Amino acid sequence: MEMKTIIKAEPRSSAGTRSARALRQAGQLPVIIYGHGEAPESVAMPLHDVENSLAHGARMLQVELGGNTQQYLIKKVQYDHLGTTPVHVDLTRVALDERVKVRVGIELRGVAKGVSDGGVMEQHLADMEVECLMADIPETLHPFITHLELGTSLLVKDLELPDGVVAMNDPDERVATVRALVEEAEPEPAEEGDEASVEPERIGRVRKEDDAGAS
Repeated sequence: MEMKTIIKAEPRSSAGTRSARALRQAGQLPVIIYGHGEAPESVAMPLHDVENSLAHGARMLQVELGGNTQQYLIKKVQYDHLGTTPVHVDLTRVALDERVKVRVGIELRGVAKGVSDGGVMEQHLADMEVECLMADIPETLHPFITHLELGTSLLVKDLELPDGVVAMNDPDERVATVRALVEEAEPEPAEEGDEASVEPERIGRVRKEDDAGAS
């Protein structure tokens, strides 16, 4: 379960690029809240608070708006051209007893036996999609890989997920693999006579001079 910080939001009536730019210059972030058959709400939130939550892998935001505090699922985050600073966020209304689909990060734990034997660990999935109640969204998955030997893989179906959390990925999709290091073989030296020159075959009409020389 994620640790949540309450972020205070303020309604905003003006829209458009100029208004959004002015908000960001004031340290605020334009946000739109959708869902549950209600009209979309345009609000502004402190950029620093949202950035901090995103940096800690938040999947939800706990927002105080108009004296009420409610949790919203982070649906989409738009970043600037450098891909570092959020410039717009879409949130969606979700009840705590409603099942949602979210992407959760995967951090491998331990050192695989195959790595100790000279292999190399390859992680194929950095995150995966899961379905669960909004209140049960895991912050990160931490599968142990100490048992993996050379040439073996950890599959999605091998993951021990928290109660109520279901993987949406293919069960046979690889999460991580321990592969053996492959050394490039040195080319064998060529034997004598292998590179003997061979006169090319002449194709086409033979010139008279060639006939004369051959007689």
